[in-house]
Amino acid sequence: MNRVLLLLWVMSSNVSNAQRYINLSVDNDLYFSRDWYYSSGIFVSTGKLKIAEDQEERFPKTYVHWTLGQEIYTPSRRYTTDVSQFDYPFGGWLYLEHTVEKYKSPFSALGVSLKGGTTGKASLAPYFQNLYHDKILGLPDVTWEQALPQKVHLNLNGSLRKRISLANRLALLYEFFGNLGTQRIAAGARMGILVGTSKALSFMGNPLEMQTTGHGIYLGTRQEYRYHDYMVSGGLFKNDAPFVLYSIPYKNSWEAGLGFYSDKWRFLMLWNSISQDNKRQINGRHYYLNISIGRFF
Repeated sequence: MNRVLLLLWVMSSNVSNAQRYINLSVDNDLYFSRDWYYSSGIFVSTGKLKIAEDQEERFPKTYVHWTLGQEIYTPSRRYTTDVSQFDYPFGGWLYLEHTVEKYKSPFSALGVSLKGGTTGKASLAPYFQNLYHDKILGLPDVTWEQALPQKVHLNLNGSLRKRISLANRLALLYEFFGNLGTQRIAAGARMGILVGTSKALSFMGNPLEMQTTGHGIYLGTRQEYRYHDYMVSGGLFKNDAPFVLYSIPYKNSWEAGLGFYSDKWRFLMLWNSISQDNKRQINGRHYYLNISIGRFF
């Protein structure tokens, strides 16, 4: 009898562990021989399905996530100390984000998150960028001249995501999102077509949405109105940044992605083409690639 109880406990533990994940996601423009504007981002996240016993297959479902992220922004002429040549401020953004998502069904989810962090030297952006340039690329240090100052920021974010089946192996994915905080104030929408066996609600969303073998090809767009962007224009009310630029409020991006899924892993690649953040940018659209690897437990 004790052996049977032990076996049942192990089986239930395995089910519970299968509802957790860890994910590494990296943005970088060096794949396209660029190193400017939104230059890189590194995000480590973990999450789980918050459930009562024997309710894994029932809706509504609630997921909780934690993300530690760092973003780095640089001008195209990143080795000069002549600020008059800058077309983007130097900036780093290090944050911790807690997200709660409520799924009414496999085709609809509502999410809210709180994101807090810091810009400036405490973001560790100058250290990590120059360490990578020196040890990996063999390049000189970036100047980080008149970078955005060290400030604590807090953002409240929300999202509504939907999936509409159009045909066998063809679905329309769309999302409405908003940000309200000292680092960013924005609202926008993302829409795209997902082709393949993937049943995910969103291409780059919650890794636990898709835990079976499959694949997907994604083509989409992101449209956003950004009322305030600290990484370009500094503080909204009190601006003590040494160098800032006027931020173009309307942003648009084009996206193309490829995803592979198994019962234990998720691998995604997403190409992004984004519009200018300010009128002074020497280069037009900016390209970067996201690579994400997730593991389920």
